[in-house]
Amino acid sequence: MQVSAVYYDGGSARPHAVVLSLQHEGLSVAGDGWAREEPLAALDIPAPLGTTPRLILFADGARCEIQDRDGFAALLQAAGHTGPVLAARLEARWSYAAAALLLTLALVAATYVWGLPYLASAVASRIPQGVLTSMDAQFLMTFDGRLLQPSQLSAARQATLTAKLAALRWPPGTMRPTQLLFRSSEALGPNAMALPGGTVLVLDELVNLAQDDAEILGVLAHETGHVSERHALRQMLQASVVGLVMVWYVGDISNVLATAPAALLQTRYSRDFERRADAYASRVLALNGINPAHYADMLQRLEQAPGSARAARGAEWTDYLSTHPATDERIRALRGQR
Repeated sequence: MQVSAVYYDGGSARPHAVVLSLQHEGLSVAGDGWAREEPLAALDIPAPLGTTPRLILFADGARCEIQDRDGFAALLQAAGHTGPVLAARLEARWSYAAAALLLTLALVAATYVWGLPYLASAVASRIPQGVLTSMDAQFLMTFDGRLLQPSQLSAARQATLTAKLAALRWPPGTMRPTQLLFRSSEALGPNAMALPGGTVLVLDELVNLAQDDAEILGVLAHETGHVSERHALRQMLQASVVGLVMVWYVGDISNVLATAPAALLQTRYSRDFERRADAYASRVLALNGINPAHYADMLQRLEQAPGSARAARGAEWTDYLSTHPATDERIRALRGQR
């Protein structure tokens, strides 16, 4: 049994017409001044791919191309060489190819939905507290005097809120605020945020909107829930896969520190993060004998406030409610309603 082929010696691009045949020692290649014999076990014979020529790859870089796919398959069968039959069958059927594509897309989606958040959580938990404190300082250096202005609240009012926050009891094993800072921002409106290092920032506009200090404490407890589970860090890392991989494998956190202020300003928590932070706030309030309904009242007031970020800035990061679950849903959960 013989099969025609084109032989390339691996040293030049010149083709040589040859004939393939089976000999006692293996596969024989002869023709156009060439003759070589190799054991089949020493050859790399890739599985057939579509309608492309079959290939034989030699260890020294030479190769053969065979147009007669059926003849070559018969020659291999006669030699008892079956090759990767399963792979060939899979590649020959478009339905298998479509299934493989769907499986690949499913794996990519699963990696994005579950794998990346898991990796971000693992990385966030390994960042030292000192780095998080530096992020807080960098954020304040960047936006103080620009987006953030000095608070207009009296020293006595600030001291009262600071004392009430410091007096709160916190769930065991969770992070508590490291400091409470007051600022004012007409652009941001009634708002509060907790920075990764544990600094809690509250704006005058939110304090003035509240009708009870328990409402303010509810908001601050919610923000502390984000800090305790490192939601801001996880969102930052998920937003930059390259940065995430660099931190995880190289340990270089310089890029995280450099981009932290802008990234924090643009952070949008997922609905699941918001529900978890709400649940954390509810636990803190209940632990201190404060009805979580006070926090629900504050959410409703933030929703309706004409000067709030929602009314003034639409769907930007400053919208305290834009990426959160529906306000009615949150209020019902805080009040123990269905």
